[in-house]
Amino acid sequence: MQMNADIKRYQLFGWDYEHFSPLNEDEISWYKGYAQKTGGPILELACGTGRLLIKLAEAGFDVAGIDLSAKMLAVAGDNIEKLPTEIKSRIKLVKGDITDFDLERKYGLIFIADNSFRELRTREQQISCLKAVHNHLLPKGAFLLTVRRFDLSGFTDGKKGTPWSKPLPDPASGHTVSRKVEFTLSDDKKRVNGTYCYRMTDLQGTTRFEECPFVSPVLQEADYFALLTETGFKPELFYDFSDQKNNQGQTLCVVCSK
Repeated sequence: MQMNADIKRYQLFGWDYEHFSPLNEDEISWYKGYAQKTGGPILELACGTGRLLIKLAEAGFDVAGIDLSAKMLAVAGDNIEKLPTEIKSRIKLVKGDITDFDLERKYGLIFIADNSFRELRTREQQISCLKAVHNHLLPKGAFLLTVRRFDLSGFTDGKKGTPWSKPLPDPASGHTVSRKVEFTLSDDKKRVNGTYCYRMTDLQGTTRFEECPFVSPVLQEADYFALLTETGFKPELFYDFSDQKNNQGQTLCVVCSK
């Protein structure tokens, strides 16, 4: 996660990420396809638990991941430690800010997955991140950015939310944890202010609550196109981890060359 994001929820509850945002085979195949086209090495920004990096390392690529959250990197490290030595040797984790990094290496494939780009609240942060990506990308490399599309029609009177989730066991404490999310759209429809609400019940049955606020910019296709072209990229827009350009998918998949 990035320096300018509120990373409290990742520090406290990053372990639940894979439960709420599971990978699917189309997604994995899409990243593997571009890894094969570019040949690597590969860099993931905001790598979280390392789940995509592991899939790409298992496919034979040298990979690196950068993230700000020490907790998420610790989860990634635990996941990587379970791998065979040959695969572990292909993976490098770096604690850092994706808006300002210098890894002294260039990569054939760089990507930002799972809505992570929207952790960058301001245009200045977004531009800084993309410039750093451009500086680290090989001349014939590819940069991939994937985000779930905003559906502003889903807001009623500027608000929407999710119900309490099914309780999950915290692997560190054994407590059961549920969450719900509340979203409020700004009057100018340019950002979402929200709160992740967590309900935790310990082994004695005592319940407490934790709130983790967040701010996310509302970015549409034209916004991504403008940001990427300004920072030296040639973007192509696809949907739902395929070569479809029919503008009907839930996930925006941007493929960029220099």
